[in-house]
Amino acid sequence: MLLVFVDETSDSKFKEYFGLCCATINSSFYRQIKEDFQHILVDGGWNPDVEFKGSYLFSTLSGDTQVSIEKRIEIASNILALNTSKQNARMKFTYLKLPPQQRQKDAYLEYLPVLLEKALPKAEKRAGKDILSLHCDRRDDITSREIYNAVIPIIRKRGYTLLEDIVISRSGFHTVGILYADIVGYLYARVDTIANDSELFENVPPEQWENNGKLKKLKSSTTLLGLIKKFDRYQVVLKQ
Repeated sequence: MLLVFVDETSDSKFKEYFGLCCATINSSFYRQIKEDFQHILVDGGWNPDVEFKGSYLFSTLSGDTQVSIEKRIEIASNILALNTSKQNARMKFTYLKLPPQQRQKDAYLEYLPVLLEKALPKAEKRAGKDILSLHCDRRDDITSREIYNAVIPIIRKRGYTLLEDIVISRSGFHTVGILYADIVGYLYARVDTIANDSELFENVPPEQWENNGKLKKLKSSTTLLGLIKKFDRYQVVLKQ
């Protein structure tokens, strides 16, 4: 069975920025990945009652404030390292950057099928490998039925049968797949927005780059993304 987890990401400075990230995990790997993920958090001193999400990585005011930024980056590094085995990637990540100037709800429902079409391999017709379970982070403005109607044609097109119904979860310590989608989506969005922030590079002289908070975030995010074995990135370009 293929487990599919979806989360979204945006940016506080670039209000029109919006992306969707998908993590796909073979169900045979899920148990060990979840156990290891949770052990890494606990061993790193992170409070299990506090969500470990991407936007908390570089913020001393958010998340578990008892854990330093350096320790958070170490935790994220160990978590992302779980995505590989000696022979094959245990997980695959797919990111879709959406066009600007759309209502987020409309963009989410319109482009989630596009993301899934990119992310889903063609189903194998044997031993339950054509069963798919789809899990999405909760949005108060979107129902599971709306998501189902948007994605079921693509799920069927790729040869899968949906397990029961769409699962919508409030992310936390136990929603490991959604946390993976959140962290990877956040990191890629930070690399994308900071690297293309011309105003930042114009206002910060090169001799100050080493100590600039945003540029340090860019460097750390790039390093963390480098730990991912399978990561496909796409961008929707609207026709003029």
